[in-house]
Amino acid sequence: MHTINDDTIVLGLSDVHLGAYINHHTLLIYYFDKILENYKLQKKDQKKKLQVIIILGDFFDIIMESVRDYCKTIPYPGGFTKGDRYANNIGYQYADTKTKNYTRIFEQLRSLKENGIQIYFTLGNHEINILGNLDKKYYKRKKKLLDEFSKNNFKYSKLFNLDNIWQYYILKADNREWKLGFYDSRKAIIESSEKNIYTFKGVQAPDKQCNCLMTHGIQFETFLRKYGGGIPWYIGLKSPDAIKEIGNILYNKVIKLDIRIIEDVFDTWLSGTRKFVRFLLRISLISPFVMFLKLFNNLLKFVARRRDKIKNETYIKQIRKKFFPKLAKEGYDSELNNIIFGHTHKDTDESVFLKNKYTNKQWKAGVVNAGAWQQIDLPTLFEINTNGDIEVNPLRIFRFSFFKKPRRLPYSTVVYELRKKKKKK
Repeated sequence: MHTINDDTIVLGLSDVHLGAYINHHTLLIYYFDKILENYKLQKKDQKKKLQVIIILGDFFDIIMESVRDYCKTIPYPGGFTKGDRYANNIGYQYADTKTKNYTRIFEQLRSLKENGIQIYFTLGNHEINILGNLDKKYYKRKKKLLDEFSKNNFKYSKLFNLDNIWQYYILKADNREWKLGFYDSRKAIIESSEKNIYTFKGVQAPDKQCNCLMTHGIQFETFLRKYGGGIPWYIGLKSPDAIKEIGNILYNKVIKLDIRIIEDVFDTWLSGTRKFVRFLLRISLISPFVMFLKLFNNLLKFVARRRDKIKNETYIKQIRKKFFPKLAKEGYDSELNNIIFGHTHKDTDESVFLKNKYTNKQWKAGVVNAGAWQQIDLPTLFEINTNGDIEVNPLRIFRFSFFKKPRRLPYSTVVYELRKKKKKK
């Protein structure tokens, strides 16, 4: 499994979607445990330099899950216990189904914070209403969400509060120091209040200019996409709990999962049959049907890749022609070297030329997408090191063998993994 580099100062991820059925929460729990082990087992002078974890939106999925369900503890088989990790024992989970492991994740984040790692969040379109001028309404909407958690007696309020949830983050190398600024609007970025700054301790910044903006990514949507998608998202946020649950099942368990199951069944069926049976299949009437399905599946993949390419180009165009020019017009004259966001669930690393027409400066900037932890094969995360370099890494678990190729963790729910282990025993 991927491990954090010794010189990593910021670890970031996006779109965890706690509450959605198909997820990689097991891997997230496993990965956070690895970080905690590093801080508990090593001596102070040997610890890695990681100081900040930033989660860029859609950590919760309030379209698919009720706030009330994040705030109650229900005993369920298949949960995690402190003494016997990842075993199929009775445990306590923040959920009403066995596929969700909220308590474990919340406790890990709290432990990370107690070990001196700062935890910051931003909110995405699955957590707050994004219609209208988000810069003017972001503070009120995040406060309203936090009030809703408070009313339901959410016991992790120290993790999720007004002090560590912001719309924008800017990481700067300033006077040989790393500084992280957090803001709720573009206007706040320009005003650059010194009170909303976290200065890294014991980590020297490089001489070169580093100026990295991080946000969820809904800010880079086109008008039609923002409002075309924003209205259904808004309806989902406001829907009764029963409707949320039905939507969760239909979207994640029926539509998305069934497509993957059909593909896996045919692949397994064809690869598992013997040579003679495969020969009969080739000359039978079934074979053309199977080949048609495979060709159709490949066509869908091609269309999906093309759609993702167009989407990435659209986001880069919005950053170059809309978002940054607005910042410059409002008085922002610094050069942004990197822009990191999530939202699209597709990890990318592209370059874009930004231009400030008010100062006649033009420079090359990196545009990085952090990927996701839901509805994808492999979750991804990004790391920023002491030199200001950014890496986007997929999270893999390999089983090594001399005779078989390494196999990554199957795309499945938490409960499915636990049940497989139980059957083997």
